Amino acid sequence: MLKYSRLTAVLSAVIIQFVPSHQSAIAQEREGCFLVNSLGEVINLNLLCSPQESDIKLTGNDGKFLEDYKRLAKSYSPEATDNLLQAIQRAPGQKIAAAKRMCAEAKAGLSLPEVKLRAIGQAVSIDNPTVKESFLADADIITTLAANHYCPELASK
Repeated sequence: MLKYSRLTAVLSAVIIQFVPSHQSAIAQEREGCFLVNSLGEVINLNLLCSPQESDIKLTGNDGKFLEDYKRLAKSYSPEATDNLLQAIQRAPGQKIAAAKRMCAEAKAGLSLPEVKLRAIGQAVSIDNPTVKESFLADADIITTLAANHYCPELASK
């Protein structure tokens, strides 16, 4: 039965990628590659979708960013904290890139409060309260830390 479930998940993930869609997504409910079955259960497909980042040890601003992200992640509910810590462990480079991208947007004229408002707007479509909290927490943490680590000149704006 377990093999059948795995095969179904893999085939579903492959088929979904080839189904044409006329709608664009506003935001992804969770980090990584996953499938939500008809029971609402999340099936992790990260091993099938893309190679995982290796356990890297970063130094300088990147290392401090990751340390601070982990520290701030612990201030949310236990479920959201688990989601945030798993995401930063699984793909630290993605979080660093998101923070740097946020700084680039801010330098181009988008204020950091506008970035937070955009995340709130995207979170409206997320039904699962834990996923929504994790999404908003991630946006808040990255926005705060981006200003502190990558664009301190914009932190007061």
